[in-house]
Amino acid sequence: MADSSAAEQDADNVIRIMVATDNHLGYGEKDAVRGEDSFTAFEEILELAVAEDVDMILLGGDLFHDAVPSQNAMHKCIELLRRYTFGDKPVSLEILSDQSLCFYNAVNQSVNYEDPNLNIAIPVFSIHGNHDDPSGFGRLSSLDLLSTSGLVNYFGRWTDLTKLEISPILIRKGESQLALYGLSHIHDGRLARLFKDFKVTIECPGNSGNGGGGDGEAEQEDWFHLMVVHQNRADRGPKNYLPEDLLPDFLHLVIWGHEHDCRIEPESNAKKGFYVSQPGSSVPTSLSEGEAKKKHVGLLEIYKTKFKLKELPLQSVRPFVYDSIVLPDKAEELGLNEGDASTKVYKFAQERVESMIEKAKAQLTGHPKQPHLPLIRLRLLYTDESCMFNTIRFSQMFNTRVANAQDVVQFSKLVKRTKGETVKLDKEAMRRALEAENATRVEELVDRYFDEAKTKKPLKLLHSKALAEMTYRLVERRDANAAENIVKFYKEKAVEHLMESMPNDENIDDGLQCFRERHKHDDLLKMLDARGVRPKDETSVFATKDEANSSTATTTGRGRAARGRGAARGRAAATSAATRAKPQLDVSMNNTRSSSRQQTLLTSIRAASKGPSYVISDDSD
Repeated sequence: MADSSAAEQDADNVIRIMVATDNHLGYGEKDAVRGEDSFTAFEEILELAVAEDVDMILLGGDLFHDAVPSQNAMHKCIELLRRYTFGDKPVSLEILSDQSLCFYNAVNQSVNYEDPNLNIAIPVFSIHGNHDDPSGFGRLSSLDLLSTSGLVNYFGRWTDLTKLEISPILIRKGESQLALYGLSHIHDGRLARLFKDFKVTIECPGNSGNGGGGDGEAEQEDWFHLMVVHQNRADRGPKNYLPEDLLPDFLHLVIWGHEHDCRIEPESNAKKGFYVSQPGSSVPTSLSEGEAKKKHVGLLEIYKTKFKLKELPLQSVRPFVYDSIVLPDKAEELGLNEGDASTKVYKFAQERVESMIEKAKAQLTGHPKQPHLPLIRLRLLYTDESCMFNTIRFSQMFNTRVANAQDVVQFSKLVKRTKGETVKLDKEAMRRALEAENATRVEELVDRYFDEAKTKKPLKLLHSKALAEMTYRLVERRDANAAENIVKFYKEKAVEHLMESMPNDENIDDGLQCFRERHKHDDLLKMLDARGVRPKDETSVFATKDEANSSTATTTGRGRAARGRGAARGRAAATSAATRAKPQLDVSMNNTRSSSRQQTLLTSIRAASKGPSYVISDDSD
């Protein structure tokens, strides 16, 4: 009896929260086979919330797949929320903070279960994601509609993106006090700039002047700090994700939305001391390896400053088996180097898909609403196109046995990178260049460095003056295309030179050296002007004094306009004549010389200009 009383006392002090993210309602809703998958999984989540007798449901964004969901998706969402979250059960959560600042587009500017016209049994709290963010006329999202109708408590939305001041929703149940922070999706680049400029403030209850509201007596240590975000978590570049270390160390737990891989077990951030849970999506929206992981939601129990997260596997999710095969590793086993490689890979893929379909049967849970047709994706990584076959025709043989009958197999080209020669900085040459009295500008340092280092690391194609000119335009003229334009121009001229002389293979390097000596800086500038690569009003930093004075003279005095028009006509006529006299270059057609010969010359030029060669993957996932 005493134990029962103690259990009841604990239950009165424990906040129970159902946690889910990325439901993507409406994904593939017009697909005759997969159209109901997102709604089936969402209904199971709501059923679990009722069965577990939770105090609230917390959603981490992307409730809908489209920013403007279809009437069908909106109707089914409203129907499910009314069926499972409405009722007479009293809500034991007390809101302590200023509710008018917390919930957007709420009719009474308060949490929905305090509305006397509504019977809410399980309140739903949600931020928005990138798929259901405010857009269009009025900057309204689907969550605004659900908030106005009293179905969802929409929080964490920011209208002023020049700064972020995140104040928590303060919730109390018995002895447990929860500070709930919401950060709805913001473009990663914009959010990175806000953090860089120190324009993100996350207020903490219990600190003086925090503006968080509450009873004014509880200290920071008395609260459980829970934050829900919807941003990139994986490192996709300096400005394309939210590093965990940017979040404050007073947090206890972060619920991370947007990433679809299920990593729901809390992971500790050793530097900051908080935990991160990534529930992932409840429905696969792409046929990728991460989506094939078992789908879960979480039952979060909070008692004072302690928490426990129980993983609840979803039983109604469609079976999904993913496999990836590197064909070059199977070349010897399959005999791809002999005979018809395409036929052998076709037979191998057929056998592998059959085994994957059998494997998918193990994922059937017996849930009455779980679909039986599995999702199957076999990814074949190749280097030789002779291994490929018609994937659409192949998939049709499994038309009645899989849910994705159009794309069972996907070919992806292996990414290769040709590692060029490593060129190390000549530190001694750099020291001499920096000590030179006449080298005061960065472009002069570049020119001086290559002049000092030429005996050790000679340039094979570009002249040092060209690199200095490139540096000048990048630094002084803010010309972001300077490097691309000058290198491209040099390569075209090198091709013309080699096509005229047609050296033997062993003499190509000598031919390139001859080209480099022939086209020095003065000739380079004339060619750049003739092609329009250099702006007509720009004087090179290496131009002679006479050229600079001449350029200045043409921009002063009353005769400026007449001379300008005459000069323009003269340049146009000269350019036209040069165009007519210059032999046309076509490296893609076989005119008078062999195509293979042209390719050999182009390859030599790429090697001389230190251009890395890449093979781009065609992976669509």
